[in-house]
Amino acid sequence: MMKPTEYFILNPFQLVFLVLLIVGTHGAYEDFTQAWYFGCRWLGGSSVSLICNCTNEAEEMYIQRGSITSPDIGLIELNNCPKVRFGTDSISSLNNLRHVRIKNCASLTLEPNSLTWYGYRDANPNQEERFDVGVPSLRVSIKNTRGLSIGSQAFSGRINEILFDSVEVDKIDAFAFSNLLQMENLIFRDVVLKNVLPQAFKKFGTEFLTLDSVNAGYLPSRTFSDITVYRTLTIKDSKFETVRPSTFIIHNPSLFTVSNTQIEQLEGEAFWINTNGDAIFKNNVFKTVQGGAFNGIQTSGTGRMITFESNTFTTLETRSLKVQPGFQARVVNLNLNQTCDCNDIVNNLRDASFYNEIFCLDSENQYVSVREYKVGSCSIFTGYYTMIISICVVILVMAIVAVSFYMYYRLVYLSQKYGCEKNGKAPMSLIVPDGRTYKETELHVVVERADLLTTDL
Repeated sequence: MMKPTEYFILNPFQLVFLVLLIVGTHGAYEDFTQAWYFGCRWLGGSSVSLICNCTNEAEEMYIQRGSITSPDIGLIELNNCPKVRFGTDSISSLNNLRHVRIKNCASLTLEPNSLTWYGYRDANPNQEERFDVGVPSLRVSIKNTRGLSIGSQAFSGRINEILFDSVEVDKIDAFAFSNLLQMENLIFRDVVLKNVLPQAFKKFGTEFLTLDSVNAGYLPSRTFSDITVYRTLTIKDSKFETVRPSTFIIHNPSLFTVSNTQIEQLEGEAFWINTNGDAIFKNNVFKTVQGGAFNGIQTSGTGRMITFESNTFTTLETRSLKVQPGFQARVVNLNLNQTCDCNDIVNNLRDASFYNEIFCLDSENQYVSVREYKVGSCSIFTGYYTMIISICVVILVMAIVAVSFYMYYRLVYLSQKYGCEKNGKAPMSLIVPDGRTYKETELHVVVERADLLTTDL
């Protein structure tokens, strides 16, 4: 005998619990470390390490808050993954984490606040923490990676070092690097920056800031905004198409150097830097330099020197190398990538304080000092040839006008006044006195002979 069908009636509380259970089960973050195609393995020891070597079958690795369940993890290393995404606060709860290493990834997305990390100590957002080796902090390195997109405040908190090496960055949002504490090194090495928004690097301090072999098409104003560099600011072996005014707003470096770098267009006050030490520009190539391009570099110390050594300029004005009076300017071997010209180069730049250090290209395309070229090729009148030509033209015009007036006077005015015969000769005029006014007077001339007088004594 069959039993009748039994029905279970759930009260409201049981129904809510069941719904939460289903949602919680499906909404839980997936433990990506269990996916075989990510090739993840856990290593023990003094600190727990998670190392993942993705296979060819790997899909997107999405690391969210709670995806990594071990609270004692000290290292996350991801290698050869086609696509990696870090979600918001993905590592903020991993207080023992010290290293994040990403290498050989085809695509990497860092969502807003994805790599925010403070550790066990709370942080006041208004305070500044200079690097202290005794304070736990995080190190992040990204190498040989393409398609990198960095969201707002992706890097914030106590991060000791950020290293980009052989990385292609598609986009850096505003405030992507901000509110960083305990920073020692910010290093960009062999990096391509495709799209950088203003204030991408905003208000933090670091011991060293290094741009090494960085290639960027356009750097907007305030790319680096209110950054404090306590020791060295270095730009070397890089190439920038356009550097806008106030691209670098940086305070306090003890040394600022730019070397072996090419800048197509350097606009006025592109470097707004207040340095405590010297500033050095060496072996650089500047195509277009606006007036006052280096005038934003200031010093709070005394006896500081700003040096321009062996730099090449395509165009140069007297104000191009204008610097603040607090610096002692030193210019050595300034190469001007133009053919030597007595007027445009020799005379236009003769009032510059660095005149004797300017080199231009001679007829054999070899650099020669402007001073030597002036002595050998420019006469005293060379600089005034325009004025001399103008005077000669005026004199010639005046001569033509004078001759034209004279011909008019001879051929037209006199002909109209006195007339002209058919053969072109002017007629002879005879003046006949009026008889009523004049009368004839007979003159008698008597010729007498006069001899010498003699006197007998």
